[in-house]
Amino acid sequence: MIERYSLSPMRELWTEEAEYGRWLEVELAAVAALAELGAIPAGAAEAISRRARLEPELIRRSRQIEREIGHDLLAFIWALEERVGPEGRFLHKGLTSSDVKDTALAMAMRAGLAVLIDELKALLAVLADKAREYKTTLMVGRTHGVHAEPTTFGLKLLNFYYELERDLARLEEAREAISYGKASGAVGTYAHIEPRAEELICRRLGLKPAKVSDQVIARDRHAQALAALALLGAGLERLAVEIRNLSRTEIAEVHEGLPHGSSSMPHKRNPIASETVSGLARLLRANLQAALENITLWHERDISHSSVERVIIPDSFMAAHWMVRRMREVLENLVVDPARMRENLELTRGAIFSQAVLLKLVEKGLPRRRAHELVQQLSARAEREGRSLKELLLEDETVRAQLGAEEIEALFDHGHYLRHVEEVFARFTPDLDSRPAAR
Repeated sequence: MIERYSLSPMRELWTEEAEYGRWLEVELAAVAALAELGAIPAGAAEAISRRARLEPELIRRSRQIEREIGHDLLAFIWALEERVGPEGRFLHKGLTSSDVKDTALAMAMRAGLAVLIDELKALLAVLADKAREYKTTLMVGRTHGVHAEPTTFGLKLLNFYYELERDLARLEEAREAISYGKASGAVGTYAHIEPRAEELICRRLGLKPAKVSDQVIARDRHAQALAALALLGAGLERLAVEIRNLSRTEIAEVHEGLPHGSSSMPHKRNPIASETVSGLARLLRANLQAALENITLWHERDISHSSVERVIIPDSFMAAHWMVRRMREVLENLVVDPARMRENLELTRGAIFSQAVLLKLVEKGLPRRRAHELVQQLSARAEREGRSLKELLLEDETVRAQLGAEEIEALFDHGHYLRHVEEVFARFTPDLDSRPAAR
């Protein structure tokens, strides 16, 4: 079982110290690139690289200067210059704040997506195990919340697996889309730094340079990443809502293995983990809306997006990470009751086989409308009188004129609904079978 509420791999990406560390990486990459191009002395670059360290004193001094001047990155550069000495004057040469901040943000988001991708793969492994385990476990399928026809719990889980596979692909696409940096200066004209320097800087940081930029990297990239998180959240919520519904007292086919009770009602088994996943999915969708609003900025850039991103990006990444891990924990400990599933199959007294009866009567020559009305009437009567549909079919003269007793009996075979389960699962081979066992 995973450690509950442990988010350190993701949370640490969004600390102030981590942000300072990324700023320093960008500044050092710029110094190295400029030295390689002969734009600053090689000795100065070596001195900066040797003396620039992210130490508590540097962070403390940066905060102190920021309180005085109200500019976080400039405060960091000044503190770093103090730390480095005379060679520090070559820091930030030709750059603007967004060159550093946007490139560093791309690094953070790329790393965050990598963490999410790994976590989602682990969740998919658990889901694959569960789908295989319950591949042929019969249960009633429900449409509009009403009993429809038999299905299997494994097929239900396979459907969620398929969606989360698509979410995985979207996360990977978002990681590619966000892995772009810039070092093109104040309005993107390279007036004080060469395009070649931008290429070298990005290469050192494992990013690609934007082909063109203004003062910032265009925010559609960030919106794409948050869209991937919002869609992931929606997929997790769909799974969570299914578990919540199947946990209802009237259904009781599954239960969270670690359910929370009530402070006043000791009998309660509340699916609180799944409910929390549903709640956080709303947050991801709301944050996506803000990210979409951030795309439109004035001219070469305004700062309206900045305050928003300080909230929505870390919050979305940490919420999505928590949701994936929590959903994995729910699935690992899920209590499944196949006996209750079989019991619920019989609640409608055989009405779930109505389509099979309808099609057989049509096959025998009865007009479809007449057959539909007849089976509808008998199904309603079965419910009203508390009798089985099969019993009523055997008594009905119109039905018996078309079908013999053995033919009617054969229509109520659960196995009929399992005929193609293996074929559907085979569509996911070898991918499903190649998933490592959940750790």
